[in-house]
Amino acid sequence: MKPNRILRPWIYGIFLILTAFLSFWVGRLGLENMEISFSDIGSETESVTEFNYFARPRLILKNVRFYWQKDIFVEADRLSLEAIAKNGEILPFDRPELFTLKILNGNIHISFESLEKLINGRLFSFPGSTLRKIKLRPIFHNGAWKLKIAGEVKFVVWVSFEGIATVKIDQESGRILLENESVRALLNPYTKELLNTVGVSIEDLVRFPKGKGLVFIGNKVFFEPFSVFPDPEVEGKIKDLKLDENALDIEFIAEQDIPSPKTNSKNYIYVTGGKLLFGGIQVHQGKVLLLDRDESSQFEFCFSEFKKALSLSNVKMEEDGRILIFMPDSPPLN
Repeated sequence: MKPNRILRPWIYGIFLILTAFLSFWVGRLGLENMEISFSDIGSETESVTEFNYFARPRLILKNVRFYWQKDIFVEADRLSLEAIAKNGEILPFDRPELFTLKILNGNIHISFESLEKLINGRLFSFPGSTLRKIKLRPIFHNGAWKLKIAGEVKFVVWVSFEGIATVKIDQESGRILLENESVRALLNPYTKELLNTVGVSIEDLVRFPKGKGLVFIGNKVFFEPFSVFPDPEVEGKIKDLKLDENALDIEFIAEQDIPSPKTNSKNYIYVTGGKLLFGGIQVHQGKVLLLDRDESSQFEFCFSEFKKALSLSNVKMEEDGRILIFMPDSPPLN
């Protein structure tokens, strides 16, 4: 009986160890079979706060004039964006045709000259267009800033016209809505009234292909600005519009904000997270800070001039791995 008494504690110990071992592997198998990703465990905002991790590259534009082409640009006081690669996970930073910019937060100012270039060069440049030579100017009318629109419309021949329209957001569609208050053609101040009398609207006069940025319904014009920008493509949900004597101010619905980098610079572009090809170097979850070499004016940046500007820049890597690039302005030449 004594040997059994000696062996009994060992048997219990081995039994407990086997039980713990089996429980561990059963738990592991259970977790592996559960369809739960790390992104489902906590919100992206929480992971950003704790780890500063982004699945896709995020950008912050601070006091930047961002160019698509020479005369097409927007100005951003502070704008947060997500860069979405069209193919694969790696975002080629110098190939704007291969990614889309999604606006997450902030606002932009776009000049009337840039709007004119977009409209004439991108909207009405197709064969068979019945509108051309569009001019946009702000006008203070009936106690508020409105948009004065002039140009030529083709009836049988090209006829000059001008009108005054209110600019606002259509709450149902989220598009920019232009409502004509007055239209004058052939120096006739009663053009709109005459058209209404004979039952003819702007929709009847203007032929425009579907899905190209403009929708005409009666005398209302719905404008989808992001569908006509050159590469990189842009998307965002507009919250509000403001029109003044200088520019059209567009405020976006805040979907997410990005923590600002630690810097005393006034003008910069901050790129963080994701995987990107940056000047021939692949960066994963990196922190790249493009700093304006001359902060006496806005930081002028264009993707088409990026490599040239990078070759003229001073590059420094800090101990924490953050890359600082002191870059000259890089507006497009043509």
